Amino acid sequence: MLILLVPLAAVQQFCEDMVSRYPAATLQDVYKSCYQDFFGADHMVSDTAAARRYLRYELEQMAQESSSEAMLLREPTGFRHRFVRINLQTVLNGQMTEDELLQRFLEAANGTKDDVRYANEWADEWAEIERIALQVHPEWKDAALQEALREAAAKKAAVHHSESYRYTYKPHYRIIQNEK
Repeated sequence: MLILLVPLAAVQQFCEDMVSRYPAATLQDVYKSCYQDFFGADHMVSDTAAARRYLRYELEQMAQESSSEAMLLREPTGFRHRFVRINLQTVLNGQMTEDELLQRFLEAANGTKDDVRYANEWADEWAEIERIALQVHPEWKDAALQEALREAAAKKAAVHHSESYRYTYKPHYRIIQNEK
């Protein structure tokens, strides 16, 4: 069994940053970001053509709606920052092409498929992240949600952003590997 160390200060800082930037975030959003940091984009890509179609669809939708000012154009995931969320606004602004973003997204998905040494430890890591997060922000306590997230972690399952996060921030992004 591989023991992954969850650095207390890094998780605390991540939670503080999450609440500071996204006050509507919940423990579910902490899970999502840390899951993305752990696994990358692997859970999102099973069909490259479908990934391209959905990206194009999402860009079309974004062009018709107002975006949230809270969403950064580039935001590290979790507390290890192995990956970053690239806001689709970067494509609409011309800072990156659709093809460039899709290619980097696909690379982030393919780069983690065989990394089972991490996958086998996700439930344990999530338990420690949850413990620290609830110490930092006790208002995130929600027994039903906590149980659902523990079940998701045991299955190595991704989750969506919380409804409050989606409604407030309208997140549209893709995960790419961080070039630290």
